[in-house]
Amino acid sequence: MKKSTVVLISFAIAAVTVGMICSAFMLSRFMLKIQRTTEKSITVKGVAEKQVKSDIAAFTCSITIKAKNKADGYAVLDKAAKIFCAKLDSLGFTAAMREDCDISCNTFYRTITVKERGKESKEEIFDHYALTYSTRVRTDKVDLVVKNMLKIYELTARKLDVSVSSAQYFISNPEQYKLELVNAASASAAERARTAANHSGSKLGPLMTARQGVIQITRPASSETSDYGMYDTSSVEKVIRLVMTMEFALK
Repeated sequence: MKKSTVVLISFAIAAVTVGMICSAFMLSRFMLKIQRTTEKSITVKGVAEKQVKSDIAAFTCSITIKAKNKADGYAVLDKAAKIFCAKLDSLGFTAAMREDCDISCNTFYRTITVKERGKESKEEIFDHYALTYSTRVRTDKVDLVVKNMLKIYELTARKLDVSVSSAQYFISNPEQYKLELVNAASASAAERARTAANHSGSKLGPLMTARQGVIQITRPASSETSDYGMYDTSSVEKVIRLVMTMEFALK
């Protein structure tokens, strides 16, 4: 009875050992197969760039007046707005280019020191109203904005409080360049892959996968990038950049 038990245990141990050896052999074969498969492909990146000029420009400008009461303030602002708009017209920023005209009124206070029963305290009292007329200029005449935008400040000679924001420059249809960039980046990636394959003693096979990166629109001579894509609006001249990641089989 003991002898048969020992035989059964020995057989079970042998079976387990054989199973582990087989599993290890199969796993090594599987890993070897994956490694060999990986060795038969090459992944490269192709880059394409195109320099373009913005065809839309926009900026916001405003005038502000101060008044002790709103009625007088709005009357003064109305006269100042007419002078302001006439200046914009004279610079070529016509009414057709102006949008989002807005009038706002903010109340400002000043702090005074109050003495009462020998103690000092701070108190906020009304100082003045600030009324602002603002408008956004948007036009396809980009050169006009570059040339004349800062001339709006000439109104300061007439004692007007003028403010002009930085201009923003846009490409009206960036998608029109997408196909051209994809073609150029793909060709660049294929050429890189072909050169690498030739130097390693292989030949380039068919395309296996291709992935397009996000479009980066930056200033010229800029290295700025973003995972979600860049869109610089500060410069008239821009560079559109696209990266294609491609995997090719090797023969």
